[in-house]
Amino acid sequence: MNDEPRVGDEHRRKVENFRLQIRGDGEEERPEAISSYSDPREARRRASFPEGAALERARLAHTLRDREKGRKNRRFFRFIWLSMVLLVSLLLAKYAVSGVNDMMGVGRQNVTVTVEIPKNATVDQVAQVLHRAGAVRDAAFFRLYATLTGAPKKFDGGSYKITAGMDYLALMHSIQSTKNRVDTVKITFTEGMNALEIAAKLEKSGVCSAKDAIEVIQSTKLDGSFSMLGSISAKPERYYRLEGYLFPDTYEFFKNEYPEQAVRKLVSNCNAKLTKQIRQKAAERGMTLDQTLTLASMIQAEAADKNDMYLVSSVFHNRLNSKTARLRRLDSDPTIYYPYRKKAAVPASLRSTYKSRYDTYSFEGLPPGPICSPGLEAVDAALNPASTRYYYFCHSEAGKAYYARTETQHLVNLKKAGLR
Repeated sequence: MNDEPRVGDEHRRKVENFRLQIRGDGEEERPEAISSYSDPREARRRASFPEGAALERARLAHTLRDREKGRKNRRFFRFIWLSMVLLVSLLLAKYAVSGVNDMMGVGRQNVTVTVEIPKNATVDQVAQVLHRAGAVRDAAFFRLYATLTGAPKKFDGGSYKITAGMDYLALMHSIQSTKNRVDTVKITFTEGMNALEIAAKLEKSGVCSAKDAIEVIQSTKLDGSFSMLGSISAKPERYYRLEGYLFPDTYEFFKNEYPEQAVRKLVSNCNAKLTKQIRQKAAERGMTLDQTLTLASMIQAEAADKNDMYLVSSVFHNRLNSKTARLRRLDSDPTIYYPYRKKAAVPASLRSTYKSRYDTYSFEGLPPGPICSPGLEAVDAALNPASTRYYYFCHSEAGKAYYARTETQHLVNLKKAGLR
């Protein structure tokens, strides 16, 4: 009886060992709690590897911490972003309020100041000038305003008297209006001055360069504005196209004025002074306006005084109407060296061989154009000569006039005048 239990025990041990070998490497079977949401295989894996379960729990904990940290970071950066937006908004609002106040002139004193705007100045340069003068507090805001309101890209420049308390709109108008300019200069051009002398005086007075003035005088830029310029002869011998149309008078110019604008003032005055009656009178005499001014310029250059003008005019008219070719040469001394006054004024390199294209000793009739700017008295004398039979005249150094009908009488007069 004792042997049977031992045999049974031995049998059970073999069965158990067999089961262990089937499970693999002697693993012991452990009971597991199985839930409705668990995977039995995962449960067995965790039971088989307790270290893996610990790692998994650590990973899950780390993930939860990361998620929490992410939420905190997002809240922090959202706070920072909102703070920055608020700060920028406040700064922009402050800048806008400050700029608008400056634009309206709030807080600036109503004192009169003079500002120097450079010629062809940019908006930026104008803003800096106004800022230095206290007429603008915020140069950048003024630039913005000027750009948005379509201000010119370039300003004429000059000296302007403005009020520092004005708003931006008034400031812009002030520095673009000639009424506020104070850098003016008055120039008197006397009767008998020629184009070269007028241009030189413009330069000396700081209005524009002589070269630029002559360029306008030579051009047709003003023809569209003045119909009288249509009568100007297109002779290639003509030296200065607008010679004779630069009316002698006193003018007010701006410093650094545009040459075309400066010359326009003289031509415009001439256009006004040569009235409809004067032009009709010239037409009645069979003369163009250009011929009238040419003759008047010669009278202006030759006559000793106003009364003498009408006698000199009579000599020129008598010669122009003469049937004798020799007498139709006007022999006017001021034409010999034109556009220079005398031989000494001719450039040294040309002096020995210089021959003016206006020399009336060389051809019959009037020269190609006026030789100077005649005054109204000379123009009137050209159209209303005295009634004489004189064909010659001369003047002493003191200005005394001598007239003659014949060349023989004229030679005697030359001696009387001290010219022979």
